[in-house]
Formats: sequence, C-alpha cells, structure tokens
Amino acid sequence: MASEDLVDIGRVVAPHGVKGEFRISPLTDFPERFRSMETLRLYDDSGNFRMELPISSVRIRPDKGDVLIRSERASDRDFAESLKGLLVKVHLDERFSLSEDEYWIDDLIGMAVVDRVSGNSLGEICDVLVTGGSDVYAIRRPNGRTFMVPAVADYVFSVDVEASVMVVQGVQELMEL
Repeated sequence: MASEDLVDIGRVVAPHGVKGEFRISPLTDFPERFRSMETLRLYDDSGNFRMELPISSVRIRPDKGDVLIRSERASDRDFAESLKGLLVKVHLDERFSLSEDEYWIDDLIGMAVVDRVSGNSLGEICDVLVTGGSDVYAIRRPNGRTFMVPAVADYVFSVDVEASVMVVQGVQELMEL
C-alpha cells in the first residue's frame, strides 16, 4: 500500500503510567474513531511501517485533548516510551464519511480554482487554514502570489472533488489584498 493511500489520524506523544498505556495526540476531527478500532498501524515520520498493535482499551480525554490507549503488547512504560513519535495511520477508505459540503483538506490541496464568470484559472489551493469560524483557502496564482478566500457560499460557488476543481465568484477584491 503506497504511503499516499494513508492518512495520519494521531501521533504517540508519551507513555502514561507504568503499565504500558500511552497517549496519542489526535490528528483527526473524529477522535472517537479510536473506540471502533481493533488495532493501531504505526509508522515513523518517513512513512515506514513499524508495527501493528492490538487495542485493549481506549479512553478519550477531551479536557486534555488526547486519547489513552492500552495494548496487551505494551506491558510496561519502556515499551510505551519506544512508541513515542510514531504516527497512527489509516487507509483512505477508512476515513469517516463527511456530510455534503464538507471536504478532506488533502482532497482540496492542489485543486484548480476557476472564476465562475470569466472561466479563467485563478490558480490552485496550496493551503487550508482552519479557523474558529469558516476555513480559509490559500490560493497560489500562476505568478506565485497567494491570496485568501473564505470558505463561504458568497465566494465558493462549487467544489468538484472528482474533477479537482473549485469554482469561485466575487474574489477580485481579495486577489488585490
């Protein structure tokens, strides 16, 4: 399975206690997904598969922003410490289903952006800034300059993930900022 067919959903950050439990920092909007998993597939930062661990128990701590995992293979603190820094990955087809008008950031990056009225290419999405309100799309123009477009209906007319095209409207003033 190619590494581009995998997405990160968490990173092991530290052992928790002395009996092998460890903390994961979720890299997903759906940390509850860990409750339905039977195993963790762990990879290093280079994308190399390291191991698969069966899950014995999961505790989600929203107040701490982490997930505590116990595995029968992780029987002591030293083993849990050896997992520190490893990434938990899942296959693309294991991602949670999104509702209409919700998109995975990795599906948006590289997407062509086209003006609704003129049909001209304005560039491509190079980043998505997740804010407290609406997300903001960073669009790199062909000349290398970047402009920002709020992810709201006033500006985003349509998104076609299959064709990798976003159609925008009324962004001329944003391009000049």
